[in-house]
Amino acid sequence: MEHNRYFAVVSGSLEKHSRGELEDFGAQIIQEIPRGISFSCDRQCLYRILYEARLLQRVLMPLLHFDCHSIKYLYQQAKKNIDWTSLFNPDQHFGIDSNVSNSFTRHSLYAGQILKDAICDSFRERFGARPSFSNKEPDILFNLHIHENKATISLDILGQSMHKRGYRKSSVDAPLQETLAAAMLKLGAWDRTVPLWDPMCGSGTILTEALMLCCDIPAGYLRDHRRLKLMPGFDAELWDKIVGLANGRIHPLPHGLIRGSDINPDAIEASRENLSCLPFGDKVSLSIGRIESYQGNFSGIIFSNPPYGVRLSNSADVGKIYMAMGDFLKRHCKGSIAYILCGSKDLVPKLRLRAHWTKSLKNGDLDSRLAKIVIHKQIEPTDQHDPT
Repeated sequence: MEHNRYFAVVSGSLEKHSRGELEDFGAQIIQEIPRGISFSCDRQCLYRILYEARLLQRVLMPLLHFDCHSIKYLYQQAKKNIDWTSLFNPDQHFGIDSNVSNSFTRHSLYAGQILKDAICDSFRERFGARPSFSNKEPDILFNLHIHENKATISLDILGQSMHKRGYRKSSVDAPLQETLAAAMLKLGAWDRTVPLWDPMCGSGTILTEALMLCCDIPAGYLRDHRRLKLMPGFDAELWDKIVGLANGRIHPLPHGLIRGSDINPDAIEASRENLSCLPFGDKVSLSIGRIESYQGNFSGIIFSNPPYGVRLSNSADVGKIYMAMGDFLKRHCKGSIAYILCGSKDLVPKLRLRAHWTKSLKNGDLDSRLAKIVIHKQIEPTDQHDPT
């Protein structure tokens, strides 16, 4: 296991930033491809990545890589060259996540079915019985990837997407994915000292990721890690040490640093429930209100994902919401910097404010744009009248 090779699955548009995160943990990058990064590291580094990484979707441990030009050969190689019975027991459920592109077959599900047959036949030959197959909460999850007739069979080490932090107990329509919210905070280079506000917070994903970042709460703090124990060479003592060290760095949230608001009372209640799952979540300030009704001036940093698409009952309201956000920033956020995740590049101009820059971020199947807007302080005219 020392200095072994692994593969990180990442969201499109986050490859560069995910690579930087891996390198910060001490991993050696082998190759970067669209939506994935091959890397090597020792077990200590790997465990830190599994517990603390905020941008990665999955970490795979390759078991077998080979040229593959037929379904028959896929079955033969999978059955012959992997000792499946050493990885899990007959009474455990297993699942397969398969993806095929530019290869001898176009059917990912069929390729996954062939791999399933190879695994089950291996167990039948040894134990006279086959394990149960289910992609719904399996005990162990395997990944099959075939691209240009090159097949890789891997163990999904955590058996679930790492965007699942464990705090999302309640939600509203189309919640922002956790890894995307974490990427927004990274791109915004929030230094964790400037007050942060999300004025359209929804169920609070940005707020909760900001809380975890600010207080050094590991991304895996609430995650279910029971499948990790099935990883070959798993070192329970080292894992407990890594978890203990990471949890020992957790510290309180400064008063008044993070705040959120939303027009929807149900969204605020969902935010409160999700935040309450984590240490110091009750220290995040939440309020119900419209940005159009806000009085005063906020000086700090704003991160927000205004609603669009399925989050609105009427798509015609999108333009009005973005214009309202732009007016709010211009009138009430002088001296602040805002990072607004727009549902598409066409929505950026609706803010009616010049973007310092925009960056493409994949939000599921949507090509969203993160717009950085610097709201300069206006110089008040000097009053030349001397009342004396």
